[in-house]
Amino acid sequence: MPEMERFMPEKGQVVTAQGHSGTFKVIDVSADGETADIQPFSLPKQMLIGSVIKDIPCGTLFHFKEDASQAAARIVREATNQE
Repeated sequence: MPEMERFMPEKGQVVTAQGHSGTFKVIDVSADGETADIQPFSLPKQMLIGSVIKDIPCGTLFHFKEDASQAAARIVREATNQE
């Protein structure tokens, strides 16, 4: 059975974090690639919110993948909420 490739977060990526709800943007990754600093990120507003969470193990971060139905719902929400 092939080994699963380890996800390596990069600065600026949108991720989810095990044990945390919501989406986050990677603010910084340690030089050794073991930990990252993340900050809550609002997808509808496309902006950072809340405080930076420091030294999150990279092994608990996952690339955020928005499926087509989620994207469509977000776009409709954004369009109807704009004034």
